[in-house]
Amino acid sequence: MAPTRSTTQGQAGRDNSPSTRQSSSTMNKLPRLPEGSKIQKRALPRRQQPNSSKSQLIYVSASTPFMSAVSRVRKQLDKSLKGNAPSTRGMNLNQRIDLLHRDNGTKGGNGEAIVLGTGRAIEKVLSIAAWFTEQSDCEVEVRTKTVGTVDDVVLEEEDEGFGEESRSALGLRRRYEEPDRPGSEVKHHGLRPDNQISPAIEHF
Repeated sequence: MAPTRSTTQGQAGRDNSPSTRQSSSTMNKLPRLPEGSKIQKRALPRRQQPNSSKSQLIYVSASTPFMSAVSRVRKQLDKSLKGNAPSTRGMNLNQRIDLLHRDNGTKGGNGEAIVLGTGRAIEKVLSIAAWFTEQSDCEVEVRTKTVGTVDDVVLEEEDEGFGEESRSALGLRRRYEEPDRPGSEVKHHGLRPDNQISPAIEHF
């Protein structure tokens, strides 16, 4: 009996070995920082405050006192509920009585306060959310998201000479010259910044 041949064959000119598939799925690491340079972190971009008075952004850091943040959230909720209540100015007596007989006639709508924190402040945001879950008049929703940022690669100051630095969102360029040597060569260094992803969390 003649030996049987396998009917499954790979495509011509293509290597389907596990090592090749693994190398193609891995991400290339950024090169090491040059000697004498360091990473200078930038502040994360902040969202603009919404135009509506029903919602307000409250940023919390790791050093924010817990009860201070709770008071700010409660103050914002009370303010939004008070602003949503219908006004009785200009109504006659019968109209005011009809408004009282309606369900939630003199009550405002739902208020909202958004608390945001990143890094070590995430634990404090969760603590604030846990505190408001025990309040009967509040509903809490926890959501996570990712915020991207670009950090700067900065060259450390040298002992001799002087220099000027100019940084942008995409990289860093440093120009320096040695004044003690006449006609010294001016050098330019272009460095690639390191990207960092920081988590963010918000709750309602």
